[in-house]
Amino acid sequence: MGEHDGHRKRLIEKLNANNLADHEMLEVLLFNALPRRNTNDLAHRLLAEFGSIRGVFDASMEQLKKVKGVGDSVAAYLFVIGQFYKREYKPVELSYPEKFEREEFYSFVKRKYVNERKETLNFYFLDTDSKIIGHKQEISDSSFQAELPPEELINLLSKYMPAGLVVLHNHPLGEARPSETDDKMTRQIQLICSMHNVMLCDHIIYASEGIYSYYLDGKLKEISRKYSLSEIMAERNV
Repeated sequence: MGEHDGHRKRLIEKLNANNLADHEMLEVLLFNALPRRNTNDLAHRLLAEFGSIRGVFDASMEQLKKVKGVGDSVAAYLFVIGQFYKREYKPVELSYPEKFEREEFYSFVKRKYVNERKETLNFYFLDTDSKIIGHKQEISDSSFQAELPPEELINLLSKYMPAGLVVLHNHPLGEARPSETDDKMTRQIQLICSMHNVMLCDHIIYASEGIYSYYLDGKLKEISRKYSLSEIMAERNV
């Protein structure tokens, strides 16, 4: 048995124990569509593009085929599964909470990241009632530093026109405390949010030791005050 076959066998064992992360569920699902290929990278690309398993199954064949590695047969395979469940079963539950309520959301974070081995960066866009109206996910090619270019975040804010934003990422190999890179990213996101009249509600970091919240630590209040458009304009007018 080769290394590739061994990996598939381990995933099947985890499936039997009901212990698969979202990307691993997609990996297993793609075994039948791509019996002789490693499906890990494709599963990550699909989740990065559509945000969740539900998003993958809601996508059209044309949208699916825009993802690198998805041809006609794989697109048809995923699309028909989505159509089957829409026709035969009740709608699939969201893969994230309907609303951003801190305690429930922190529990969701723990479930989401417990088996994740790559750094994954998520953005949740909220309306005025804290309902999640949109989601974007970026996955690193390694254990380090998933990123979303500032111009893409600006485009997403224009698309969803949210009242609030929650940022979430994990440290697969480190502690939950933020790094200087995390602080820099938070400052940049806060400034972009301020320019679009959006409240940055939290930046949450998950590690195996626990969860860090910029909001609960009080660090977000300091960053929001200093890195806001009104503060910068006031300093320029002094």
